[in-house]
Amino acid sequence: MVVPLYIFLFIYLAFLAIFVAFSIINFYHIFATASFTVVSFIMSFFIFAITILTLYMTVTLLGDVNWQQAVFTLGGSSPGPSPF
Repeated sequence: MVVPLYIFLFIYLAFLAIFVAFSIINFYHIFATASFTVVSFIMSFFIFAITILTLYMTVTLLGDVNWQQAVFTLGGSSPGPSPF
């Protein structure tokens, strides 16, 4: 069984989905408790800016990757001669 590289992309997308869910909960908490302070705004802006920068760098760096490339093979034959 060949494990392709796009498996790691799915893991990364799952991580992003969890991160977005927690971000939405965080912003809801700020609005629901009326915690509109300068510190909460600066920290929220900082986290949002770092998130956008990370997503931009991810798209830039992973744009030319061949996602069909095999990472490793499970249960396949070894590259050398069989000892049996």
